[in-house]
Amino acid sequence: MKKIFIIAPHFPPSALPPSQRVRLMVKHLKSLGWYPHIFTTFPKYREEKEDTWMTKLVGNDFDLTAVRALNQKKTRKFGIGDLGLRMIPYLLPAIKKAAIKEKPDFILYPVPPWYILLIAPLIKRKTSIPYGIDFIDPWFVGEIPINAGFKKRISQKIARKFEKKAVLKADVIYSVSEGINNNLIERYNLPENKVLLAVPYGVEPSDFNLDTVQQASEKVIFRYIGAVWNNSYPVLEPLLKSLSDIEKETPIKIEFYGTSYAGEKFAKPQTNYWVDKFNMQNFMVEKPLRVSYKKAVKLTMSANIILLFGGMQPYYAASKLMGLIASGKPFIAFLHEDSFPAKFLIQLNYKYIITYSQKELPEKKIRELTSKIKLLISEKDKFVKFDLSNPLIQQHTALGMTKEFIKPIEKLLKKNGKSQKKNTKSKNISNRRCRFCWA
Repeated sequence: MKKIFIIAPHFPPSALPPSQRVRLMVKHLKSLGWYPHIFTTFPKYREEKEDTWMTKLVGNDFDLTAVRALNQKKTRKFGIGDLGLRMIPYLLPAIKKAAIKEKPDFILYPVPPWYILLIAPLIKRKTSIPYGIDFIDPWFVGEIPINAGFKKRISQKIARKFEKKAVLKADVIYSVSEGINNNLIERYNLPENKVLLAVPYGVEPSDFNLDTVQQASEKVIFRYIGAVWNNSYPVLEPLLKSLSDIEKETPIKIEFYGTSYAGEKFAKPQTNYWVDKFNMQNFMVEKPLRVSYKKAVKLTMSANIILLFGGMQPYYAASKLMGLIASGKPFIAFLHEDSFPAKFLIQLNYKYIITYSQKELPEKKIRELTSKIKLLISEKDKFVKFDLSNPLIQQHTALGMTKEFIKPIEKLLKKNGKSQKKNTKSKNISNRRCRFCWA
């Protein structure tokens, strides 16, 4: 059986999107002929809330190496909070030792945290083990704004320099959307033979088999579970304006959960501006601290209608999209027309979607939004669930997603005509110390 190293600072019991992405793969890799070895850190070094349910969902068909990290309570005094950066001093020698012993066939770096990419080209140079990057979010996002703070400027300058090197040396580039890949191609003038593959988030349908009770209420309960970020503000404003207009005629309640990326002591409400602007204090509640995955599933299953919205960038991939489809719950989708979620829902002939673009801005869609939301309210009790046996949906289950990850790796190994074990031997790697060794 072939072996893959996955460098995953966020891993169960973390429930952040990078952790979800990895655990969905890990569950199915063995059945596809690959045995995963996960490199992560101990939960105490992470700042997100633990979710013990995640450790049950991930199963046990993998090896695990957990390393230390620099203590965030100390490093934050110097403005350093990134988990990947804090792990590197311990992660690098751990991968070296395991690579020498196990000689894996491939190494995968899911990001964020992006700073783990600093070591990817180095490890390849020392071992000849091919690697791939999975861009769950882009690292360097473009020109640095004039009003950006010092920390933002420094981090983006680092990203601009080191993302390029990591991308050029990578054997396979994955991302959650074609938009991210297209940006990489344009930004770094990548050669035509560079392997880039868009693999959207998958879903494990069994996650939604929890016993939940529909919340009894005279009001229609709308819920949004997930982050609110700067690029989504132009989309969120017309959506909340539509909901505030609807509330004048129909009793509704709006609940936002987990809207901040920050940890427990730093999470702040993201929607106060619009709550005040549209006088929504009596029917909208926001709880910015991220909730556990199990609670997110329960909140989804007990709501009347779920909200799904994107940002102004077409590369938005919506990690929650396939979960909503698997849940069978009614949801209103307000998405960029060029994003994967929008294209996918249109392929499925989804009835309750509104799209926008740079030409047709979200603010121009208020009337259409209001009409579509009213329609869904009137039809929510006879909402027709998606047929999960649909080949389009099966392609984006956790198993389907994992198969897509494996295809280019298998092709790469076949093209090389030899296993990575032979490659590492040809480099004459040993445990002896020398001036060129990592540690």
